[in-house]
Amino acid sequence: MALSENKIINNLFIQKISGLKINLRTLEEKDLQKSLIWLKDPSVNMYLSHNFRDYTEEQELKWFNFIQTSNNDIVFAIEDKTTNQYIGNCALHKIDWDEKSCELGIFIGENDFWNRGYGSEAVRCTIKFAFQKLSLKSIRLDVYKYNRRAIKVYKKCGFRLVKIERKNHFYNGKYWDTLIMEIQRRTI
Repeated sequence: MALSENKIINNLFIQKISGLKINLRTLEEKDLQKSLIWLKDPSVNMYLSHNFRDYTEEQELKWFNFIQTSNNDIVFAIEDKTTNQYIGNCALHKIDWDEKSCELGIFIGENDFWNRGYGSEAVRCTIKFAFQKLSLKSIRLDVYKYNRRAIKVYKKCGFRLVKIERKNHFYNGKYWDTLIMEIQRRTI
């Protein structure tokens, strides 16, 4: 992992992370227009925790400004390392510094980069960062049962199923289960 300074959270510089195929850098205001397009894209939105179909530029900017000042959230832009193309976001949310835990969120917005290992690498790099640089002990995530591709990635990265919330997510005329998954520092 190569690093370069970008943001400060909890007295720690949040730095650019370089993997084999991707770079993770803190999200910048210039990314918001592209991010908003992805959030509204039904093929991306169906996997997200909220429906962003009616989300506005003003709401996105307000969220971005909150994230920039938050001591409990880090949002990375995912870039293709070869082209520096911005392809998605990966984030640590609700960081609890006392419990040393957080929640993970990710999406690859550019569908040309789906099923090519970019999401897996972004998750692995983010886990490594959370455990080694932030000294967190556990990371949780929610994923809908129909998101088989993400479930496969999370399992491959070391996440384990801890709970199933039955039929609590309505999508495409049907109620779906939400899987709660977790990875703990000792399991990697």
